[in-house]
Order: sequence, then C-alpha cells, then structure tokens
Amino acid sequence: MTATMSSLQTARQGRVSVVIPVLNAEQLLPDLFASLFSQKPAPPDEIILVDSHSTDNTVAVAESFANTRVIPIEKFSHGRARNMGARAAMGDIIVLLTQDALPRDDKWLFNLLAPFADERVGAVYSRQVPKEDAPPTERFFLNYHFPAGPAVRREQKGCAPLAFEDVFFSNVSAAIRKSLILKHPFDETLIMSEDQQFARDLISAGLAVVYQPESVVIHSHCYSLATAFRRYFDSVYSLTLIFPAQDLRVSAAMGRRYLRREMVYILRRYPLYFPYYCLYNLAKAAGVFTGHFGARLPRRVARAFSLHRYHWDPAPPDG
Repeated sequence: MTATMSSLQTARQGRVSVVIPVLNAEQLLPDLFASLFSQKPAPPDEIILVDSHSTDNTVAVAESFANTRVIPIEKFSHGRARNMGARAAMGDIIVLLTQDALPRDDKWLFNLLAPFADERVGAVYSRQVPKEDAPPTERFFLNYHFPAGPAVRREQKGCAPLAFEDVFFSNVSAAIRKSLILKHPFDETLIMSEDQQFARDLISAGLAVVYQPESVVIHSHCYSLATAFRRYFDSVYSLTLIFPAQDLRVSAAMGRRYLRREMVYILRRYPLYFPYYCLYNLAKAAGVFTGHFGARLPRRVARAFSLHRYHWDPAPPDG
C-alpha cells in the first residue's frame, strides 16, 4: 500500500490533530516536536498534549511550540486521555502517539494517512521498530507484531465473534477519523488494551483497520522481571473483559505459537541471553495466569500485582 500525493490530499481534506498523553515528558518533547514539524509534505495542523499533572517542565516546553495546546486530565486512564484529546481537537483526523514513540523519518505522517483514501478505512496504525537498547525479547515482539510488510487490512469476515488476533491494533502510533472516536469512543474503564477494544468496535461496525508498515516509529521498552509480570497481568485481565472467549485455553494456545518462534530466535541470535530469557518467560506466564483471575482477586491483591495501580483505587465520591 504505497502512499501517493493524491491519497494524502484525499485524507487531508480536513485538519490533522496529533494527540499525545504525557507525564513528565520534558526530555522527550524537543526531539518529538522536531520530528512532527519536519513531516513532509506538511506537518500536522495542531498538537494536543493531555497532561497527567507533570511535575517537570513538560507544560512549559510544550507551550513554547506553535500550534500546541496542553489539556490537564484529573483522573487518568488510557481511554479517557485519548477521548479527551480527540474531543478537544479541531482535526477531522486524530493522530495518536505515545510520548516515547518517535517518528523515524519525515514520511511517517504522509504514509500513515494514505489509507484514508478508502472511505471504509476507519483507523490506521504504524510499524514499530526497537530502540538501540531494546532487549532481544522486545526486538522479537516488535518484529512479530509489526513486521516490515506487507500492509494488513482487518475487517469483519463471517459471523464469528471477533478475537484478539482478528483485531490487533496499536495506538502507540495511529490515525483515526475523529467522527469514529466520537461514535465509538475508547472504553475509559479499561486498565489497558483500550486500542484492542476500539478496533473490535470499529470492525464490528463494518469498518476496516489497516496496518501500514511504511509509517514507522521508534518505540520499545526494557522491562524488568517484576514489570513484565505486572504488565502481562494488566494486559490479560483487560483482554478477558474485551473478549469473553479469552480464557486460559485461548491464551495458552496463543502463547505456545509465539513461544516456539521466539525461542528459536533467541537461541540462534542471542544464546547467552537464554538463561535470563527463561526467567523472563516465567514472569510473563505468571502474569498471564493471574491476569485471568484479576476480576476475582481482592482489590488490594490485584493492586499489588498491577502495573497501573491507580486503576484499583476507590472511585472518588461525587461532588
């Protein structure tokens, strides 16, 4: 799916707004804004930062750039931050980024918008490539879920309920028609995986979600064993809410397929990493297993297991 100037013009009949949830992003913003403003043939029309009460100079740095607004969010959730930014945006296309995702070149936006030439495309997401310091597990993960090509179009096929693998989507770097976010908003109650919920709802409504590997961002993580456990606890807990059929059997089958390929990759390319890799997978597996029982655990236990502990805090009283 090669981008063309005519497809970009079709996609940009309206404005393009970039929405970025941020927390203490002062060190990341200069490079990120430089990349956004260098996009060709045209940069985005506005940038909106949804700020979770940063304690560094995030707000001051952001406001030093043109066409930028900062919106504070009182009670963060991944879905709420993105919904707030989209509602405040002037654009007809909402481009979602995370603060640690850096466009790799000046055609990132051009390529990301190109699939909107097809009116049935509701959302598009980018390829992610690892940072230089990414561990082998993260390198494999990104290559597995975000391969170099070709483009992938996801849409409803048949009447079977949609599963995670049918709707995979990432709002680390994505573009969505604003009208569709307003009609099918992100679920603000989910601890994470709100992007999978959004793609499920979009595809169920008869629209298409496109993976566009020609739009590339640099983005990866270095998780400790404890963080891996907590992240997979949250991820699987949220997936069981989004996809009722996502039980232990389904997760185990997905894990086996992934593990077979990952293990070969590690042994061939990073054999000295293998002992730590085994520990890492034990932490992941423990997170996956306990995540399936997240809704049944005492709240204090679930909070201790979670990476996003604010999710388990009691709701503030009205008024």
